Amino acid sequence: MDIAPGLYKLAWRKNRKVNEELQDQSWTRGLWCMSSVEEMAEFVILWDLVQQVSLNDQEDQLSWQWTANGSYSSKSAYLAQFNGSYCSFKASYIWKAHTEGKHKFFAWLLVQSKILTADKLIKRAWPCDPNCPLCDQEPETAAHLCLHCVFAQEVWFLIQGWSNGVVKTPERGVDIEAWWMSSLQLIPQEQRRHVAALLMYTAWNIWKERNRRVFEGKSMIAPLVFGCILEELGLRQAALRAPSVI
Repeated sequence: MDIAPGLYKLAWRKNRKVNEELQDQSWTRGLWCMSSVEEMAEFVILWDLVQQVSLNDQEDQLSWQWTANGSYSSKSAYLAQFNGSYCSFKASYIWKAHTEGKHKFFAWLLVQSKILTADKLIKRAWPCDPNCPLCDQEPETAAHLCLHCVFAQEVWFLIQGWSNGVVKTPERGVDIEAWWMSSLQLIPQEQRRHVAALLMYTAWNIWKERNRRVFEGKSMIAPLVFGCILEELGLRQAALRAPSVI
C-alpha cells in the first residue's frame, strides 16, 4: 500500500494471501485498468520487487522495525514519534563547508535523501520516468543517482584521482548519510571544510547533469562534468582569493 498506493486502489481482491497471488502472477489481475503514467510507473517498481520475493513454509512473524531485535518496546515507540524531526548527522559538516549557499542547501536535502528524484515524485503522484536518466538501468533514487549510478561512479573516480585519494569513489550499496559521515569524520577540521566542499560540488554537478538531461534534452560525458566541477572550484577560489580546496 505504501509502495504503490495507486495500484492498491485498483486491486479488487484485497483479502487474498500473498502465496495465492504469486502463483502464475495472479496478483496482476485487476491492474490492467491502469490509466495513468503514475500507475504504470508504480507497476514497474512493484513488479521488480515481487520478482525478488522467495516464500518458504515458515509462518509469518511480526517484527517491530524500530528496534534491532524486532521486538516492541515502549521506549522505541516513544522515540519513533520523533523520527525525522531532527537530523542524525552532524549538520555543521554542511554549514561550515567552503561552498556557496545553494550547494549547502542541496547537500542538506541530499544527505537526508530528500531531493526530488523519481522515487519521491512517484509518491507525490507526479508524472516522471522512474528510471535513472544518467544510466537508464535502475530506478532513480538519491543514493543511486549521486553515488551508485555508473555515470556517477565515473565522475567520482575522476575526482578521486584529481584529489590524490582524499575523496574516494563511493562504495556500492552505502546509503548517503553513512557515505557522508564516513567521508568526513576522520579528517582534521580545517581540511574537512575543503573536502566537504568537494563532495558537495561533485554531487551538485551530477544533479545538474541529471536535470540537464531531463529538462533540456542535452547531455555531457563524465569528463566534461568533471571539468565543470573544477571550473566551479576555480571560480570560488579566484573570487575569494582562497587557497585550493585540496
